[in-house]
Amino acid sequence: MSTPRATAGAPQSGVPAASDNAVATVALAVLGIFVTYVPITSVSVALTTIGHATGASTSALQWVSDAYVIPMAAAVLSAGVFGDIYGRRRVYLLGMLLTILGGLTAASSSAGLDDHALQLLWAGQVIAGVGAGLLIPTTLALIAQAVPDVRARGRFIGLWSMGLVAGLALGPIFSGTVLEVADWPWIYAPSTALAVLATLVALRLLPESAPVEGRRLDWPGQLSATLAIACSIFGIIEGGEKGWGSAEAVAGLAIGAVAFVVFLVVERRSDAPLMDLAIFRSPAFSASGFAGLVAMFSIVGGMFLLSLFLGYVQGLDALQIGLRLLFATGLGVLVGPLAARLMQHVKSLHVLTLGLLSSAAGLVALTSITAETGVWDLGWRLALFGFGNTTMMTAVTTAAISSAPIRMAGMAVAVNTALRQYGAALGPAILGVVFSHRLAGGASAEEAFGAALVTNVMVLLLAALVCGYVARHEEHPSLSR
Repeated sequence: MSTPRATAGAPQSGVPAASDNAVATVALAVLGIFVTYVPITSVSVALTTIGHATGASTSALQWVSDAYVIPMAAAVLSAGVFGDIYGRRRVYLLGMLLTILGGLTAASSSAGLDDHALQLLWAGQVIAGVGAGLLIPTTLALIAQAVPDVRARGRFIGLWSMGLVAGLALGPIFSGTVLEVADWPWIYAPSTALAVLATLVALRLLPESAPVEGRRLDWPGQLSATLAIACSIFGIIEGGEKGWGSAEAVAGLAIGAVAFVVFLVVERRSDAPLMDLAIFRSPAFSASGFAGLVAMFSIVGGMFLLSLFLGYVQGLDALQIGLRLLFATGLGVLVGPLAARLMQHVKSLHVLTLGLLSSAAGLVALTSITAETGVWDLGWRLALFGFGNTTMMTAVTTAAISSAPIRMAGMAVAVNTALRQYGAALGPAILGVVFSHRLAGGASAEEAFGAALVTNVMVLLLAALVCGYVARHEEHPSLSR
């Protein structure tokens, strides 16, 4: 049985013959990215509940977040190649099936199984994280497949971005609502149910893509990158928990560093690299990559800290936390289109710098909140943070693509996405270490929270300085288009 191809033929005037399939493909792509980002914030607001139920330490809770985003970051690098070789429909379905399996594994956790609840939760997060990593570039590729006209594609990518932001915004609401009536393992029910729905619809309506000639997997690069990402995060978390001279911390950081060097050597010698290092000759691309890493470091790390603070210090339940975080995440639905329109008149790196500075200002404002801070006093601070977050995320992909050669556009997106997800893994790890160290040193929860936020602010300001400098001095990409 033949399947319709959204990419077949040149764009024609009027309504194309495959328009129904194109609509279904775009809808599934938006649903896919929504399902991918819901777990990030839905789990964050449940951390206090999970900690109370299992007795988990701060480092164990850091692993709840990082067990999802580490494999997510690693899988992103090869997901696009998988789609080109084996077909994007197959990779989309595989990503959804892993999301379902991961959700079911995590949901099998129970507060009554104290010795195994966290292990099952971590395992479920890892499985779902691999699925998420497969889905991120695949959903973007599906939009390119369904909408061949580059000019028309922009607004559909805008829908994709809104799906991402909506996932971050609604994740806490889903989680908080579930925790009002059920135990914490059930927070995975909404994303798992949506993944089942997406799988059933995709089986019926999603067309397969044709294989791309000449593409092959870079297994040495993929394995060394995965080892570098996982071991470096492990070393940071264990260093904060057991001391930087502990065997676990030293081994994790050392193996991570060696694996990173191996990755660079492998990529330099490969004739089909995951990451062509020549792409970093463009200062604008390097700046946007660093900013992307910092953006997700700030967003995921900041949400991690806020969830702990609002849960442990203010004593709020998950739904109350989720409703408050809407001041930050919900603003994205309004800000995203405005930021996209602004980039039609202003360099994307300038818009990215604005986002970095706005996020930093929001975090500075949040350093003064206490156990008694009311919802509206907290709300305007979160809104400023959220304005910066959405501006950063809207601008960073555009900045990466526009600063890379056209022939490297796909790789530019993959590399920038991988850097962002690595930042998402680093955020809870590093900021959690700062928070734990200050608490262990006798600081109050408010003081420890403020110190961790200041660390976040300094990283954002450094990225803003880099982007502002490059935007001012970089007129053209260094590589030939």
